[in-house]
Amino acid sequence: MTEMAGRDPDVLTTQELAAKLGLSAQTVRRMAHAGQLPALKTGKDFRYSWVAVLEILRRPHQPEDDEEQQEPRDPKRRHGAGYRAQRDARISVVNDV
Repeated sequence: MTEMAGRDPDVLTTQELAAKLGLSAQTVRRMAHAGQLPALKTGKDFRYSWVAVLEILRRPHQPEDDEEQQEPRDPKRRHGAGYRAQRDARISVVNDV
């Protein structure tokens, strides 16, 4: 892998993260869109903090509650999981600086 001058080695492209995790790039993008991975949207693709991804992967799995127990979604809610993942990634990057 070629390192670009001045590039933070903690920030990975989708392809780089997919290679580290042993997943396809498409799976990594789906996880980012679903909010399962912290990601920052950059143009048409994402950038990922390796430290933030490791933190997520180290958390114990918590099964989702039954649908009956979940609160109904607010139809006025305008942002989905992808937006929340981007927001969390921005917050993470700002806090790391």
